[in-house]
Amino acid sequence: MRQRNIHFYPAHAVVDAAIDEFFGSVFSNPKAGSKYPFTDVYTKEGIAYLEIAVAGFSKDEIKIELTEDSLRIVGSKQEENVADREYIKRDIAKRNFDVAYSLMFPVDHIEAEIVDGILKVVVVPANKQKEVRQIEIK
Repeated sequence: MRQRNIHFYPAHAVVDAAIDEFFGSVFSNPKAGSKYPFTDVYTKEGIAYLEIAVAGFSKDEIKIELTEDSLRIVGSKQEENVADREYIKRDIAKRNFDVAYSLMFPVDHIEAEIVDGILKVVVVPANKQKEVRQIEIK
C-alpha cells in the first residue's frame, strides 16, 4: 500500500483554512512510486473532495475504509482472460490499486459515488473546535 500524506496543521486555524492547508501539499514525495490511479484533490466551501479515475471498475470492485486518521481506497479487479486477443495497442489501465490518505482532522462523514468512470469522494470535516484550557502553573 502506498500512503499519500497530506500535510495539515489545524491547531492554529479555523476549519476552512485548515482544510486548505491540508490539501496544500498533497503528496509527501510526488516523485516516489506510481501516480496510478490519477487523482484530483480539492476543497470547496470547507469540504474536501477526491476525484479518482477508476475507468473499468465497478462499485463492487472498490472498497473505501475510514479509520480515525486514514482514508484507504482499494480497487481490486479480476484478471481478464486475454489469451484469445492479439493486442495492437493496450493503454487502458485496469490494474489493482491501494492508496491511503492521512487524515489530519476529524471527519463527520464521507460520501462516495462513481460517475462516468470517476470515483467522487466527499470528506466532510467534523465541525468541532478544540477546547482551550488554562493550565495552572505550580
